[in-house]
Amino acid sequence: MSDKKMPLYQEIMKNIQDYIKSQSLEHGDVIPTEKTLSEKYKVSRVTVRKAISKLIDKEILYSVKGSGTYVAFPKFEHNLFKLQGFTEEMQPFHDSIKNEVSEFSLIKPNAQIQEILNISNDEKVYNIKRIRKLNGEALIIENAYIPFELFPDLSIEAMTKSKYGYLKEKGYAIKKRVEEFVPKLPNKDTMEIFNIDSNTPLLELKAHSILNNDEIFEYSEVLYHPKKYKFKLELSR
Repeated sequence: MSDKKMPLYQEIMKNIQDYIKSQSLEHGDVIPTEKTLSEKYKVSRVTVRKAISKLIDKEILYSVKGSGTYVAFPKFEHNLFKLQGFTEEMQPFHDSIKNEVSEFSLIKPNAQIQEILNISNDEKVYNIKRIRKLNGEALIIENAYIPFELFPDLSIEAMTKSKYGYLKEKGYAIKKRVEEFVPKLPNKDTMEIFNIDSNTPLLELKAHSILNNDEIFEYSEVLYHPKKYKFKLELSR
C-alpha cells in the first residue's frame, strides 16, 4: 500500500518551521509575509494562510493585526503552590522585563476593598495599575490596592521594580497569599493591551496577601495573557 502524500499546507508548515530554524529567528521576530512565502514556496496564499493559522493554533507563531506574524514566545508557567512575584518568575529574562505603571493614585476605597484590607472607612489606599512586560509584550495586567498607612513613602519608582523586593527592604515578608480565580471576558482596554479579541476567555486572579505580622498589605486583581501563560497545579494523596 502506498504512503499517503502529506497535505500541501502541512508541507508549508514544515517549511516555515525549517525557515525559522535556518534563519535563527528568535521569539518575537517577524516571519515573511503571506505574499513572500507564497512566492518562495510556489503555492497559493490560501495554502500559506492555512499553514500559518495551524502554526498559530500550535502556538509556534502569533499574529498582530496590522503588523504581521511573529515567532511565538514560550508559555510561562505559574505554579499555584509557589508564592513568588512576576520579577522572580521572570528571573531568567531579567534584562528584558519591565513594569509599566499606568496608574498610581491615593484613593478612598469602596466598602468591599475596605473589608478585604481590614481598614476603616476613613483610611486611604494606593491604587496601582501595572502592565508587566517581557521584551515589550504585555504578559500581566495588575490592579492593586495597598493601605497608605502601611507604606506612606511608597513611590512610582518602587513599583517599577519588584513589589516583593520593596517589602523585603522594609523588613517585611509575606506569610501567605489567598487566591481565587474568576473567568471573565476582556474589556476594551484589556483587548488593546493584550492584543486579543473580545471573545477570548481570561482568568482573573483575585488575591490578598498577609505579612508576617498578620497585617493584610495588599488586595490585587490580576489578568494573565491567555496565550502566554499556563497554570500548574500539582496534587498528591
